Amino acid sequence: MLACENLVAGYTRDIDILRDISAKAWAGRISCVVGPNGTGKSTLLKALFGFLKPRAGRVLMNGGEITASPPFRMLGLGLAYLPQRPSLFPYLTVESNLKLGLWHAWPKKAVLAERLERAYQRFPVVREKRSQPAGQLSGGQQRQVEIARSLMAEPSIYLIDEPTAGVDPQTSEIIYEIVRDLAHGLGKAVLLVDQDIRAALAITDYVYVVKTGAVFSEGAREDFGSDTDALVARWLYASGE
Repeated sequence: MLACENLVAGYTRDIDILRDISAKAWAGRISCVVGPNGTGKSTLLKALFGFLKPRAGRVLMNGGEITASPPFRMLGLGLAYLPQRPSLFPYLTVESNLKLGLWHAWPKKAVLAERLERAYQRFPVVREKRSQPAGQLSGGQQRQVEIARSLMAEPSIYLIDEPTAGVDPQTSEIIYEIVRDLAHGLGKAVLLVDQDIRAALAITDYVYVVKTGAVFSEGAREDFGSDTDALVARWLYASGE
């Protein structure tokens, strides 16, 4: 399990983006963070993964404190971070990008080959495109490569930021199914940040509605009812619209 307690963080000295925020991600479940733009959702993931040092609060993994550990150590601990912006090396082949998912581990050739084959089995389009430069793939295909690359290290916890941003609706469905399978099929803990609230709620187990860097409302998906209107209303109320 990954948890943060009372995190305070920001990019400049006098401005806090995260203001006493607490959240959790459990094994086998998807926790979704929703809210208007500019409320600290992406900043939360950066603070959890060590890209941003919190001013206060702490980050815990399975009960042990990992606050402000550097990203390379987070990888070794079993955390994976998928940023919103493209993160592949466009001039490297798809397979070369996948291999970089294990750069920190220096694996033996047999282990590397085994991990590659697992990735190809789970993502047929990645196998199909493995010899092409990653920059030639569509946005949705690149997103699948990014997820496959993160699986190379066999993490137990995923931090995923806007997985379908800029992706067509058909490919978005594929990506959401992949995210669902990470938790419900493979037993990973997933903390998902998303703007497509209705699509995200279709796969999530627990919801955090964020307002100005703090949790405005939270609860199990069922607590919001079968209709998403109640949650959308809370989101709009949080944004002051």
